[in-house]
Amino acid sequence: MKFLAIVLLALAPIVANAASPEDAYLSARDRYLTKFKKLEDAGKVDDRATKEEESARGEFETQLRRVIEPHGAEGVAEPGKLSLETLFPAEIGADALDGLTYSFDEKGQLLISTEALFKSWLRAHQKSWSKPEKPPRTLDQALKSEFFYTLAVSPDAAVTKYADLPIEKPGKAGVVVAFLDLRSQDDAGATAPNEIIVSVAREGKLFVASAPAKAKIVADPSCEKGWKDNEAEAKEAFEAYRASDQKNQKLFDKYSKLQEEGGAAFRRCFVERAKKEAFFTELTQEAQKLVDRLAGK
Repeated sequence: MKFLAIVLLALAPIVANAASPEDAYLSARDRYLTKFKKLEDAGKVDDRATKEEESARGEFETQLRRVIEPHGAEGVAEPGKLSLETLFPAEIGADALDGLTYSFDEKGQLLISTEALFKSWLRAHQKSWSKPEKPPRTLDQALKSEFFYTLAVSPDAAVTKYADLPIEKPGKAGVVVAFLDLRSQDDAGATAPNEIIVSVAREGKLFVASAPAKAKIVADPSCEKGWKDNEAEAKEAFEAYRASDQKNQKLFDKYSKLQEEGGAAFRRCFVERAKKEAFFTELTQEAQKLVDRLAGK
């Protein structure tokens, strides 16, 4: 017994210090990111480096599959693919939330990560968070931020949040968020939303799904009228900026501010009126079904 106790005491530090699968993945990923950044900075990204990067992503995909699968989400196409589109830090797609992506229902997309990977990702992006929004500190705060979705799951188009959808939280889930949104590469302006995004945290995993809205969404004409009035003033400011040979920065700032204010006013108007429409109820039902699928209900 005394010998066994000594052996167990000797093994205890080893067990305590053993890296989790997520830690092992993050450590290896960071080494490659550092290596490839040096190559980028030196202008030495060649075919050899590209092949090494592709090989590394393949290995990371295998590692995360051991961590994330089985996941319990219903109706997704297997197997999942690594969410990071590249390990070259300067390229679009390198900042994605670590996890696996899946497709479902033809045009639906799902990212599955873990809460441990999310926490590491959030720490790494505190300084790069979009101003003036205050960087989130918790999962609950992050899932309510439209910039989180732009950075984590939509690197090539900004996610603009329109309205929260009042869904019910399944028993197995921790944090649940559902909202109506639009993805765009330019200012959203007076464009109506066309997508539903749902996030569910359960049993140590994080599910972020997006799907085209099935219900026909129609914006109230009065909302568009208000936006047009604002847009006309913004256009005047932009023309004045052009007339200054694009040297008067104050005019350009005025133009940008008017565009932002016009878009924000349109969205406020849209949300206020949309909640009274039948399509809003239909959208909420769509979101609820998606939440239930992710929660394994």
